[in-house]
Amino acid sequence: MRKQPPRTGGGRRNRPLLPRLVMAVAAIGLFLVAYQWGNQYRVGGDAPPVIGGVLIRPAQSLPDFVLTDTQGEPVGRGALLEHWSLLAFASLADAGAHRSIARLVEVYNRLADAPDLRRRLRLIIATADAAPGLARDFERLSPAVAVLSGNRAAVADLATALGADPDTALAGAADAPPTLFLLDPDAELAALFPGSQAPAMIAEDVAALAQHHARRK
Repeated sequence: MRKQPPRTGGGRRNRPLLPRLVMAVAAIGLFLVAYQWGNQYRVGGDAPPVIGGVLIRPAQSLPDFVLTDTQGEPVGRGALLEHWSLLAFASLADAGAHRSIARLVEVYNRLADAPDLRRRLRLIIATADAAPGLARDFERLSPAVAVLSGNRAAVADLATALGADPDTALAGAADAPPTLFLLDPDAELAALFPGSQAPAMIAEDVAALAQHHARRK
């Protein structure tokens, strides 16, 4: 009787190789699709970006207001159009103004790789203190800085429109980093950034929101 050659089982193991390969390629494809979808949700498409700050949806239009710049000229809502504005409330009479200016300028400096956005970004301090000389000293720290002042009622009304506590806005925040409010080129409140948020992350959020806004136009 002729002996049958021993079976090695190699054919049995090799047969599932192609299906396994197809499944592996499909899994990689699904991962790439999911990653791209997630990335588009973060910074692309019609959906707003996911940010570390507080996104205002829909963006809230500001009522008109009138404050005064360091040259004594009135500044209202119309002056904010076509620009991005990062605004903080502060009292020029204490350390709160220094803290606010430092925080605003640090965010601005973190946008060094986005020169077009930096050209369109204004750093605004709103205050109830009438101290034009001191205000001009703050403005010398950066060409993007603008100090706007008004009477207590006008500043309180602006704070209320932005959802801030007017008493806190009038007093300033000398002991803690201030909340920053982002106004888009339509003079609408787009986001706010609490004092606990790091300037580097705020800069990332501002850049993401600016990109999203540009795609919608």
